[in-house]
Amino acid sequence: MPTTSDADLLRAHEMRATTPRLAVLSALRKTKYPMSAHDVAKAVRTKKVDMVTTYRTLESFKTAGIVTQVELQRGRAYYELSEGRKDHHHIVCINCDTVEDFTGCDYDALVKKALRQTVGFSSVTHHSLELFGMCTPCSKK
Repeated sequence: MPTTSDADLLRAHEMRATTPRLAVLSALRKTKYPMSAHDVAKAVRTKKVDMVTTYRTLESFKTAGIVTQVELQRGRAYYELSEGRKDHHHIVCINCDTVEDFTGCDYDALVKKALRQTVGFSSVTHHSLELFGMCTPCSKK
């Protein structure tokens, strides 16, 4: 069941609180880790939201800043809610695809260093950081 805050969130971004939009938001709220559009579509199928609507909804949420698109090097885009995830990143197991969150990347220092090393850039508007390696169980195999 969508929360009042979901409808309020959509209205704050000048979007109508439609059943498909509320269903997609609810699916994203119920998971701790990023979801692919296919995963979201499976989660909202019972609400009769089709794949095309799921893709369009995720794109409109991304444009509005409601979701963040995450690249996990799995051949498709993944999405997660943006709210409450300042300086939020992921570490991904290259063997079993386990994903864990971490925070902190010393953003300001990293941006300053990057801009000093470039000639054609004067600012950074946002960033994404995903690390890839082996989780403890996979490294013990």
